[in-house]
Amino acid sequence: MKNIKIIVLALLGVFITSCNDEFLDLKPLESISSENIFKDPALASLYLNEVYQGIPDGFNRGWYMLDAASDDAENAYSWAASNASFNTSSITPANSPFNGAWGNSYRQIRRINEFILNYNDLEGGANVVDRLKGEAHFLRAFYYAELLKHFGGVPIIKVPQNLEGDDLLVTRNTRLETLDFIVEELDAAIGFFATASSAGSTRASLIGSHALKGRVLLYEGRYTESAAASKKALDIKSALDANYQNIFLDDDTDEVIFDKQFKDPDKVHYGNLFNYPKSTRGISGWGGTNPTQNLVDQYEMKATGKMITDVTSGYDATNPYEGRDPRFYASILYDGAEYYGVTIRTRPGGTEHIDTSGDWTKTGYSLKKLIQNDQARRNSGTQHWVFMRVAEVHLNYAEALIEAGTSLGLAKASIDMVRQRSEMPAITLSGQAEMRTKVRHERRIELAFEEHRFWDLRRWKIAGDPEVLNIYRMKMDTNGNFLGKDLWETRTWKDSHYLMPIPQSEMDKNKNLTQNKDY
Repeated sequence: MKNIKIIVLALLGVFITSCNDEFLDLKPLESISSENIFKDPALASLYLNEVYQGIPDGFNRGWYMLDAASDDAENAYSWAASNASFNTSSITPANSPFNGAWGNSYRQIRRINEFILNYNDLEGGANVVDRLKGEAHFLRAFYYAELLKHFGGVPIIKVPQNLEGDDLLVTRNTRLETLDFIVEELDAAIGFFATASSAGSTRASLIGSHALKGRVLLYEGRYTESAAASKKALDIKSALDANYQNIFLDDDTDEVIFDKQFKDPDKVHYGNLFNYPKSTRGISGWGGTNPTQNLVDQYEMKATGKMITDVTSGYDATNPYEGRDPRFYASILYDGAEYYGVTIRTRPGGTEHIDTSGDWTKTGYSLKKLIQNDQARRNSGTQHWVFMRVAEVHLNYAEALIEAGTSLGLAKASIDMVRQRSEMPAITLSGQAEMRTKVRHERRIELAFEEHRFWDLRRWKIAGDPEVLNIYRMKMDTNGNFLGKDLWETRTWKDSHYLMPIPQSEMDKNKNLTQNKDY
């Protein structure tokens, strides 16, 4: 059962600019003034629904999955932004695939600013009123965190702006100022949530505020503070769902901290159709996200917990998909995989064959993780998109401890907890450099296709490394004999792309904005 049903009313799409003498046509309700919206908790909750709906999810980005702009995947379509912009370093202020993130974030921030300006008028029990106030501050922090990781320091706007005058021509705050504001907002949210009722995973919460604080501080290199925030989240909830694959298909799994949910027929996505492999059979989809051999080679052997490059790992090159980390089988379709009652054949000439043109897999692999098993391949999907879950918090906590150079044993315990869910052997406690390698590896496997790898490559400053830019596909003969890997493409990289450019349209409108370096 859904935690929160998103109610589709005429309220959606309405932009409230004043709390005086303005009215919303809420059918089938009678006309309700915006003043009442900020008094009635039920109406205020509906108002915030649109802000939640504005958060981009990985199923609806317009260019398919973001991981295809990392070394974990390749998009089947040459025209997709991952191929046409990210992987060719063709991003400019006029054509960045993330140009919409700027305008969308500030539209939602203005709605939140309007809400915060008026939320002291809310009537009702403190547990509900405080929850709504906490949600508003969490959401403002969430959108500013999105802006920060995309663009660096951005203008901090705390009140609704007038549409006339020079107050729209704001300057950029520094990266540190933007981070500090996000932390302040999350601390405000935490204060409200401390005594508020919970409304489920589709809305902000106390654990969500601590978890987001830990993530943002980690991304910005504030490791000691990040570890403390993530620890507070784990003190609230640390257990993992028993079934890894189920996390992404079941709306009610306890591991999820914050998600976006969908429901037929009024709120759906096309993640299944876009990502199910193209086939000569009737089950064909549109190909979409193709995992790379780079990622496949990162899945360890289950029995030993060793990489396949280790001669003592137990890996058999003649049976390359046998005995691997169980998360491999939950995440990737490969030649010989059983799926929907058929055997996937990605070998040359196979029913889902590898090819260099059309919608066929470009790497010899297709996406399984996140795909809804009980939904027809060509139908719209209703599986949720997970923004935050407990396993990520464990890994954020571990990484923060490792980078701070303290409590490596606690870091190992969190990494091991994530691995144990998939019945993988515990890691060996080692020095900081080795532990850094281990936590980065674990993030890549555990969080694959959840839009973390794209940002991890940037914050670790390794997006231009050769092992990231050289993309490999599987090599197999028509009989299904695995022959190793082939170089599929060598991508290009510019260090300026560690940040996205401020959209040219915003630069044209606001003479006081400054562009990011080398754009």
